[in-house]
Amino acid sequence: MSLYIGLMSGTSMDGIDTALVDVSKNILLCGITKKYSKEVKTRIERLLSGSDLSLASICQLNTLIGKEFAYAVNELLQKVKLSANDICAIGSHGQTVCHDTTCDIPYTLQLGCAHTISELTGITVVADFRTRDLVLGGQGAPFAPLYHQQLFKDENNYIAVVNIGGIANITFINASEPIKGWDIGPGNCLMDAWIMKHQGLAYDAEGAWAQQGEVIEPLLETLMSDSFIISSAPKSIGKEYFSLSWLERYLKEGYRPVDIQKTLLAFTAKTITVAVLNEKEHVKRMYLCGGGAHNLALLQLIAQLLPQTSVMSISEVGISPDYLEAMMFAWFAAQTVNRIPVDLSTITGSRRPVILGAIYPVTK
Repeated sequence: MSLYIGLMSGTSMDGIDTALVDVSKNILLCGITKKYSKEVKTRIERLLSGSDLSLASICQLNTLIGKEFAYAVNELLQKVKLSANDICAIGSHGQTVCHDTTCDIPYTLQLGCAHTISELTGITVVADFRTRDLVLGGQGAPFAPLYHQQLFKDENNYIAVVNIGGIANITFINASEPIKGWDIGPGNCLMDAWIMKHQGLAYDAEGAWAQQGEVIEPLLETLMSDSFIISSAPKSIGKEYFSLSWLERYLKEGYRPVDIQKTLLAFTAKTITVAVLNEKEHVKRMYLCGGGAHNLALLQLIAQLLPQTSVMSISEVGISPDYLEAMMFAWFAAQTVNRIPVDLSTITGSRRPVILGAIYPVTK
């Protein structure tokens, strides 16, 4: 076995996904999700809201997130009764707090100090995966298509894999064509923010609240005309773009909150289905992963909008929808440690194959 640990906290910020992976077989051996402490979650939310942008606060948060990532790793090791010496390396994506490739100087920032993770776990860490791709003209995201290709390399049909986190991204896999994929738009982020504002809930379980409403068609049409939604791939976006302030400028007096929730669900579903319908070839199967794969109302609507495509959770083919991204960064860590370049040219637009990430070795 070739054991690596992957760490991922996505744009939904619902916890630190920690996956122990046998990279030689791409098998998940164990996964846990550790919630952020109240202090760290509050600090992240203050940073993202713009209420605390001091350099001192950002640097401190970087260390605190690194500590919490390390605690998650140690908890996983304790659960599976392994030691640090059993693990080749940790692949840590970090917590994205900003990402914009449309400005004059593109930037991306993921917090979670890799030095801290390495020191507190005693394991080599690979981190900062996005930056090299940006330097080479890429979008810095999404990286998931490369790993999806690994998982479905024996698939002969034209398929799509959609990760629905805070932001949704899509992968198209066709044996006769290069792999491709991009960020589509909001996954859960707007739905989560809206239900938190109106009902104090972190998310709309199975889309139950949305199901009580009606789609506001003029609003949906306006949201679908957003410049990012209609732009061509390659493209990527950060959660900070699709914020409540972005949404609220399109709302009109008299809109019921529950109807807005239903419209946001339809918005996520439609951005996904439009991407599939715009393909020249028929997509036979679509696999959903990420937190959105548990939203039954969303899954049903996507299936309804794609009657010729078989739509299902990726769990139906034995792959964890919750730990797939963490597994991916275990795999990326292995590529980096073994100095294997990856080619993101048809996904992010990077100019050439490159070894991603920086290695933070154990110093004991």
